[in-house]
Amino acid sequence: MKIYLDMDDVVVDWMAAARAIVARNWNYGERIPDSDWNKVKAKSRFYRDLPKKQGADELVDYCRSLLAQGRIAGLEFLTALPHDYSVPLASYDKVLWAHERYPDIPVRFGPFSYDKWRHCAKGDILIDDRASNCQEWRNAGGLAHDYRQWPECLEWLQANGL
Repeated sequence: MKIYLDMDDVVVDWMAAARAIVARNWNYGERIPDSDWNKVKAKSRFYRDLPKKQGADELVDYCRSLLAQGRIAGLEFLTALPHDYSVPLASYDKVLWAHERYPDIPVRFGPFSYDKWRHCAKGDILIDDRASNCQEWRNAGGLAHDYRQWPECLEWLQANGL
């Protein structure tokens, strides 16, 4: 079994950075209005410059310890490209971001959010902030946690024997 960690709003504080640009809040799962998305994507290196999400290091360190103990077979980031190809450097900057902060963890792309389930082998784990990704992962035979905060995720991992 492998653990796949989403990047945006799991280890990267995407939502806080985007909200700061547009000075407005959205709810998780809500589609960002085009006018707001246009402001976010105007910052061409947006994905490179994102801050870590609170609890990111704890989540990654916990998963690394599971890997070191042989309790999981792999640990990777599984992220997605913007659905409209509107941020040309997104893939490069996401890999760069991860390499600078977590150089031992490879980055895999869906390539889009709705494709993530295609990477699931039976029993694999996805930790993702998008409920639809988690449900599709479960439908493909994996386990998934709808991520909001590290303490809740830790509780979920432990409840699932990890």
